[in-house]
Parts: sequence; structure tokens; C-alpha cells
Amino acid sequence: MKAVMLSVMLIAAATIGINAQAAESSTKITFAKNSYCGNFAGNIKNGKLFRLWLGADQNLVVRNVGHDQIRVAYVNGPKGRLDGDYYDDFNSFYTQNKGNHFIKVYGNTSYSSIEICAY
Repeated sequence: MKAVMLSVMLIAAATIGINAQAAESSTKITFAKNSYCGNFAGNIKNGKLFRLWLGADQNLVVRNVGHDQIRVAYVNGPKGRLDGDYYDDFNSFYTQNKGNHFIKVYGNTSYSSIEICAY
């Protein structure tokens, strides 16, 4: 009986963790017609979660186009976190699966400008 209760508690804890991330509101990134990029300018000092629908095998690039510093905390695809390459003013990630991708970005000031592109 204790084993069953422990299993139920672990499943509940895992579900709560998943729902907490899903509950965080995200900003949808859309591209203008015939464009590979979208832009955001605003306050990301406390972090901002962006959402973008991508296909498999695309190169996702998050570029700093402002005068402050940004940091990409993570990119989650439909099947988990993506590994990326981090450079001075941009970050690059390759998608593995099609679907919504969530990008968490932080800035060091109250106003940042970023560009998110998919090739």
C-alpha cells in the first residue's frame, strides 16, 4: 500500500511540475510574409518566454539587436530541451521535431531588442 501511495505522489508531483511550466504565459512569435525572422523589443529583465511553431531540422537563431546583453536560458522543443551554440550576440539551435518551441530569454536592462529567426 505504501508503494502505491508513493507512486501516486510521484506522478502528482511530476504533473504539477509540467503544469507549472505550461501555465507560464508565452508570447507568440510570428514572421512577416516572406520573412524568416520576427522581432521583440521590451522588458525581458525578469525573463520572457516566447513560443514559435517550427518544423524539424531548422536552424533557430536568437540574436541580440539591442545595446544591452541577453541570455537564452533554454529552448524546449516538443520532445525536450535543445542543445545550442552560444556566441557573443546570437545563439543557434537545431530543431529535431516539428511543433511549438519555447524560448526563455533574459536581458540585463528594462529594455531589450531581440530577433528570432528560423532557417
